[in-house]
Amino acid sequence: MYTMSGVTVSEGVSEGVAYVLSDGSEAHSVDVVATFSASDECLKYRRASRDFAAKLNNAANGTVPDKVRDLFGAVASYITNNANINEIDALIYDGNSALDAAKSVLLPKIARFSEAASFDDEDNEHKSLQDQEDDWEMQVSSNELRSLMRDFIGTISASPSANDDVPKLNRPSVIIANDLSPARFLALRTDMVRAVVLEGGQASGHLGTVLRDLCIPAVYEVKGALTIKNGEDLLVDATRGTVLVSPPQEAARSLIEQQDYYTAQENDVVIEDNPAVTVAGSLGAIGEVDHMARCINHGLGLLRSEFLFLSYHHRPTVDEMVATFSAIFNRVPKKAPLTARTFDFAGDKQPLFSVELDESGALRKYGAKVGSKLIKDEIKAMLLASVGREIYIVFPLITRIGEARSLRGLIDEAVAELKAENKPIGNPHPALMIETPAAVLSARAFAAFGEMFVIGTSSLSEYAAAPRPPEEYFTPALAKMIAIACKAARDEGVKVGMAGRFARRTELLPLFLSLGVSYITTDATSLQSVRKELQKLTDNGATPVFKDEVYAQVMEASSARELHDLIFQDNASA
Repeated sequence: MYTMSGVTVSEGVSEGVAYVLSDGSEAHSVDVVATFSASDECLKYRRASRDFAAKLNNAANGTVPDKVRDLFGAVASYITNNANINEIDALIYDGNSALDAAKSVLLPKIARFSEAASFDDEDNEHKSLQDQEDDWEMQVSSNELRSLMRDFIGTISASPSANDDVPKLNRPSVIIANDLSPARFLALRTDMVRAVVLEGGQASGHLGTVLRDLCIPAVYEVKGALTIKNGEDLLVDATRGTVLVSPPQEAARSLIEQQDYYTAQENDVVIEDNPAVTVAGSLGAIGEVDHMARCINHGLGLLRSEFLFLSYHHRPTVDEMVATFSAIFNRVPKKAPLTARTFDFAGDKQPLFSVELDESGALRKYGAKVGSKLIKDEIKAMLLASVGREIYIVFPLITRIGEARSLRGLIDEAVAELKAENKPIGNPHPALMIETPAAVLSARAFAAFGEMFVIGTSSLSEYAAAPRPPEEYFTPALAKMIAIACKAARDEGVKVGMAGRFARRTELLPLFLSLGVSYITTDATSLQSVRKELQKLTDNGATPVFKDEVYAQVMEASSARELHDLIFQDNASA
């Protein structure tokens, strides 16, 4: 037995036999040196691009994260683009193989995309925050674009049989690879994947999001991982970032049983045991409905509703949305919290159907890129699907008072219209996402239009770091924005919650409680650790009460060291 270490990307403990995936790019790095027909080569490219695009689109039709869906759609469109195909045809008729032509046309454009995504301080100081944020998103995506393009180009020179040669997992397996694209991962039997171990990998990439939402443990940056042999027994303790090769069976069973024990205990916790603080699961990239149980057995902390309808080819009707929401809401225990966010089609989250935007009024330039008619229909669907229950309806990306007022009014209109039709509905509570600097600075005024603030720490961390990439650590700028929003909530008597990637950071819980946070929503893999740490804190007397002295210390902190000392001083006092 020996141990390897790496970076935790998705927590959990699991075991299985090693299945080593080759990079794929090396196998197809040798140029084809055979006599070929130009027309056959043109047909070969078209067939390969069509088949690969179909695989990407099929994968995107499942409920996957919006960034993954858009990445797949962009690559599918790119490789089947008529202009690119015409360039490739011209090179083929000049004597190049389909493989060489595709490399010559497609790869330089991907390289230029990566260069465009690089950061230059002098350039960025003249850009808007949105443009800077878009640049960062491009930089994060460029590595995965290159990975997908390597996968695709490998299929061009492959034989038809090799093209369909997806690894067929028939027993619980731990996938070992240098790197792995979401498309290649989703082509596997994911029900047989017990863990993923990468020698490289990018923690902020799309694959990590998929793995966390599917509750598959993952460890990246494991040096020497590719020396592991196919079929070797592995125990992956992603919570600690370790991989045990050929572990003693007794040790493996003990660790798995320990995880199962804590999971079982966590699942037995009753919500009322800690009425002061709610901890519930966020949903976005979900699989089958049965898979949701682990995430929502303590309540639905935040449903990112747009993920459920991005693949629709038509505007979803109220009845269709009711059926979709009911299938999820009905799985949430009756007394557990129920919170759903309205559509957010901003940025790269473009649905297949056409979205009608408001041409006038307060929502004419609403940042979520959705019109009031569809929002009101969605609110109606949420109300009809939540009969007999309390439901928080969360509005994203609000930056103006007029938007907050108008969106709050849509709930009143939906309620009035449904009651006029004598239809039973749930009891709605309006809530606002605080995820932009504008929302932070106007939070006190926004409080008049919502009963809860949900602070989106992922988006705020990007604004806090712009124009540079968002930091992995909790920065003073991010802490200040959170503190300002929490103070506004306290001053105006509004409940405050925490969402996003910093909501799962257990070391920040004492600070959040000291700022009055009483609602936390996080991904399924982090629920257990957050609830366990929260229980420890509340057992020691910690409560969600806003403390002016803590607020003052956060606002005075100007360095990471000062903020670190404050956080861990707060931990010690808790």
